[in-house]
Amino acid sequence: MPRDTLNTVFLSRKFAVIFWLCFATTIAFPCYAEKKNPPVVRWTANEPGCEFHHDENGRHRWRMVGDALDINLIIDSQELAKSRRRFYHLFAAYLTVTYTGHGSFEFPADVRVTFLRHHNVTEASNDPTELQTRLQNDVDSLVFETERQIKKHPEQKDEKTARLREYQKEAAEFIEFVSTESLQPTTLTPGNSVAQGWVFFATNNKWIGPWNPREDFILLVWMKDKAWQFPFSLPPGEGDVILRKREQ
Repeated sequence: MPRDTLNTVFLSRKFAVIFWLCFATTIAFPCYAEKKNPPVVRWTANEPGCEFHHDENGRHRWRMVGDALDINLIIDSQELAKSRRRFYHLFAAYLTVTYTGHGSFEFPADVRVTFLRHHNVTEASNDPTELQTRLQNDVDSLVFETERQIKKHPEQKDEKTARLREYQKEAAEFIEFVSTESLQPTTLTPGNSVAQGWVFFATNNKWIGPWNPREDFILLVWMKDKAWQFPFSLPPGEGDVILRKREQ
C-alpha cells in the first residue's frame, strides 16, 4: 500500500477513535457537563435571619432562617482538640433542621465541609453505616492481631488483653452512638418537622494534617434547590462573639 494511502487510513482511524472516545464519554456521563451547583444561601453576621450564640456550656451556635427552614449548626468550642482524640480524627458537628412549611420537604442529609486553611479540601460527611462497618472491621482485625501477638509473647497476655478490651469497649460505644445519633435523610412535614443529628468528617488525609491554632471552615447543607452555607472559625474571635451574639 502506498505511503500516502497508509497515512490517510491511519489518520482516519485516529480521528474515528477520538470521536468514539468523546461520544462514549458523553454517554457515560450525560449530565456531567450540564450539572450546575445550586444557588447558595450564606450565613452573614448581622443579616436578617442570621444569628450567632455562644452557650455557657462551650458550644457555638450559628442559626439561619428562611424559605420554610430553620437550620442550626452547633460546634463544640473544643472540637479541634476533641477531634484528635476521636476515632480516625473525625471532625464532628451537630445540625438541627426544622421545617416550618405546610407541605412536605425531602431532606437529603447531604452535608459537606471545606477546610479553608488546608488547600480548600472539601469532605462530605461520613455515611453512618459505612463508618460503623469500618470501625467494626478494625476491631476484628485488632482481635486477630492481638491473639497472634499473645501466641508469640504469652507473657504479655494480660497487658494486651486489657488493652484490647478497652479498645473494644470504646469502639462499641462509638458504633452505638453513630447508629443512633447521626443525621439521617428524611421527609419533613408539619407532623415530623425536625431532623437532627451528628455529622462526621474525615481529616486523616495528606491535605489536612495537623490543626492550626485557628481554623476556618465552610459547612454546606446541600439541598435539592440550594446550598445553605455556614462560614465559621474555631475558635471564634472575641470580637466576633460580641458582634454576633443574639440578644437575650
